[in-house]
Amino acid sequence: MGLDATLDNREAACWADLVFIAVKPGQVEGVLKEIADCVKGKLLISVAAAVTTGFIESLVDARVVRAMPNINAAVGHSATAVSGGRSSTREDVETALHLFSLLGYATELEEKYLDAVTAFSGSGPAYVLQFYEAMLLAGLKIGLPREAIKNLALHTIAGTARLLEEMSKEHPAGLRDMVITPGGVTIDAIHVMEEKGFKAIVMSAIEKAYRKSAEISKLLSKGM
Repeated sequence: MGLDATLDNREAACWADLVFIAVKPGQVEGVLKEIADCVKGKLLISVAAAVTTGFIESLVDARVVRAMPNINAAVGHSATAVSGGRSSTREDVETALHLFSLLGYATELEEKYLDAVTAFSGSGPAYVLQFYEAMLLAGLKIGLPREAIKNLALHTIAGTARLLEEMSKEHPAGLRDMVITPGGVTIDAIHVMEEKGFKAIVMSAIEKAYRKSAEISKLLSKGM
């Protein structure tokens, strides 16, 4: 791929014009201290969850931008939020937006929303995968062939995502009503979901994840 690789963080940071911090949150402080003299005046983009631009700026004299992508970047379909720090320029933020747009969708948000983004779209693929797995189990329960259910479920989810994208002006409830026939099959399933509090469960789960993200952010800021 024409890439140079090294196990030496400092060597990489000194060589590069733009530096990404892509380590576990608890490792950020150590890495920043290791490369501090090499990133002075450079653009530094952090994808470390819960670590604020303010904390990074307290350790290095760099132009800092924070981003929260998700695992779907691996296939070019990430959903990424980008926030500029006090030290960053408009051009720095635009650079980050451009880079992450190459990996999917990217948007700019104020940093105060990044903990919520972490819980919402950062963790979002796990929620969708949980639903996908539930569909697979349901397919087995109702007797569908094992070899068929994977692709049927996968294309149902992917197709629905495309439908939402192509018909973005429509409310999800309106699109859902296009599937429902009065007294038919789908409404029975929807009734069970409503009865069991499906939407409330999803809302509570994401809210819980948000509170945990905010809690970790505060702990890291105090402990680092």
